[in-house]
Amino acid sequence: MVKAEERQSVITKVTGVGIITNLILVVFKMIAGLASGSVSIVNDAVNNAADCVSSVVTMTFYSLGRKRPTRKHPLGYGRMEYLSALIVSFLVIITGFQCLTSSVDAIRNPSAVSLSAAGYVIIAASIAAKVFLSILNTKQGKKIDSDSLIATGKDALSDVLVTALTLVSALFSPLTGFPVDGVAGIIVSLFILYSGFSSVQETVSSIMGERPSEETVKKIRSIIEKHPPLKGGYDIMLHNYGPERTLGTCNVEVPIDTHAEDIFDAMTDTTKDIMDQLGIYMTFGMYAVNDYRADVREMKEKVLEIMKTTSHHVLSLHAFHVHFDTHMVHFDVVVDFNVKNSVNLKNKLTKALKLYYPDYSFEFTIDPEYG
Repeated sequence: MVKAEERQSVITKVTGVGIITNLILVVFKMIAGLASGSVSIVNDAVNNAADCVSSVVTMTFYSLGRKRPTRKHPLGYGRMEYLSALIVSFLVIITGFQCLTSSVDAIRNPSAVSLSAAGYVIIAASIAAKVFLSILNTKQGKKIDSDSLIATGKDALSDVLVTALTLVSALFSPLTGFPVDGVAGIIVSLFILYSGFSSVQETVSSIMGERPSEETVKKIRSIIEKHPPLKGGYDIMLHNYGPERTLGTCNVEVPIDTHAEDIFDAMTDTTKDIMDQLGIYMTFGMYAVNDYRADVREMKEKVLEIMKTTSHHVLSLHAFHVHFDTHMVHFDVVVDFNVKNSVNLKNKLTKALKLYYPDYSFEFTIDPEYG
């Protein structure tokens, strides 16, 4: 897990390099675009200017997100980073529409494009600079687990394609009466708009809350396994309050005859290990189970088999506990997200189970596949 101080240092340095590089590109591209009369080069310069503004906004909101928690916001201000990503995305979209308007105008009122040798050098150097920024942001983003830097790396890679198209436009515009420059400008604008709308979609998805990654779930369960009598790791839900603060809930199984102090000690140690290794503060719920008995394990396997035969939506079950004194069976059943009516499904599964076990009552919860 990357320390907060290291993460802050990397983001500041990488973003600073991006701002300086893009500012240099804006100046030289704007000079080349205005001198040659190429709207696609001017659009490309505007795109780089938007990248500068985006970087400044990202750094500003990242600093705000580092504020200490308060009584009103006890979980901190980390989600400011998501807000900054949304603002940046809308700025990119506005830039895209402005470039699109100027490109359409260039097609309606075409003008001659004449790029000097220095202009070609500027565009070629711009491509090399964007490749560098893409590699830098992607590599460092993965190192510190920063979605913002990784997204910036992807954006820089798309800029490489945009600038390459601008170069092609500059080469062919003087050779034909077709408004190559205006068409190229429209394509550049569409690239910019696609980048903006994609970023909005990704950011909104993060704000709404996403399913934990399979890798994270496996790591959590592997840590739980090292702390008996805890077993499993079900209904895992993670709540992000910014990239540096994640809270989680998870249910575990314990044998019914386990001493409470042993459960407490195991949960305390597991919470610490998950925090140290994954940076997640985990809170546990507990299922008391008796599937250490052979007859209960046999019944558990048969119940799962019956339910899977009854409905293809059934994936697994856990928290299986048979109360032999009352002939009551408790458990949770995990289903996929294609279930339209959980009440009807529960009735259907209960009916199938009662046919095979007429002397037992079944009380179970239908859970979606959280993680």
